[in-house]
Amino acid sequence: MKVAVTGGTGFTSGHTLKKLIEYGHEPVVLARSASKLAKVEKLHDLPPVKYILGDVSDHKAVVSLLDGCNAVLHIAAVTGTQIRKIPSLKATNIDGTRTVLEEATKRELDPIIYVSSQSTLHPPPEGIYMANGPLSDEPLGVYAQSKVEGERIARKLQDEGHPIVIVWPSGIVGPQDVGISVAASGIARLLRVPILPLPKTGGILMHDVRDLSEVLARCITQNIGPRNFGVFGHFYDWDETEELLRETTGRKIKSMHLPDNLFLGLGHLGDLFDLIHLPFPLDYSTAQFMTGLKPGDDLDTRQEFNLEWRSLEDSFFDTLRWLVEEGHLKSQKVPSLGY
Repeated sequence: MKVAVTGGTGFTSGHTLKKLIEYGHEPVVLARSASKLAKVEKLHDLPPVKYILGDVSDHKAVVSLLDGCNAVLHIAAVTGTQIRKIPSLKATNIDGTRTVLEEATKRELDPIIYVSSQSTLHPPPEGIYMANGPLSDEPLGVYAQSKVEGERIARKLQDEGHPIVIVWPSGIVGPQDVGISVAASGIARLLRVPILPLPKTGGILMHDVRDLSEVLARCITQNIGPRNFGVFGHFYDWDETEELLRETTGRKIKSMHLPDNLFLGLGHLGDLFDLIHLPFPLDYSTAQFMTGLKPGDDLDTRQEFNLEWRSLEDSFFDTLRWLVEEGHLKSQKVPSLGY
């Protein structure tokens, strides 16, 4: 099928383009930069990909993208939790989502895949994230707020019977990116500090970008109707996360577990730093997630597509090797690589 892809030069999209082509589909990308798309093609060894210049805030560009396509994969999103990102979050994650999904339904594209976020489901009422769980009444931070509003649009169209497929990823980790993803940047930052500050509760919930791209590519099936898929991956508490870092880096990780209130206070301090445009490794909404994250149940997704997720050990090791090879992290920080 001819598949429109938004956010075509991003981390998830690059891997997904590779999978779409492997499955015989013809992707058409909405890209803000032809040169960045060329880098994606080179990184993933892709043939030249058709593209439309623009972004999802440009109605004409979205219309041009969708014309002649059979399906759409709406991946484009602005990430980040800084307050100063509110205008771009609204333009892309809310208004852009409305434009893409509504224009796709007008053209009767099938399927119409919307990539949401596990943050829209937090906190889960039963203590575990489930696909199509209730949307958060009090989303944590401006990013989660924007994704909740975008998902309301997708759910409304689902309720009207349109073939909307909603996918909920958790934290996405893995190698090969033309930039550096939020998770990879966070891992590199954590490994640079002499002592790792961690909260008492919560943990990490992550999966491999290559598994997510497999799910997204396999969602390209017509005449099935609305569907929902969680891609939550693996939950590790902070003790397990420390052990994961020790195993994958091959070095001792020094840490300090702080009371949650103190850890959240550091997040508040990070928000103040952001207001004056000074860097700080933490903000309040991220601190809230780190102290409150729960496991997810995505058994239905794995059974639907006959998949098992890569282990986080493999994903982290591949990510660390990529970080070192690209110069984002010094090899001395990862002696397990043997460089």
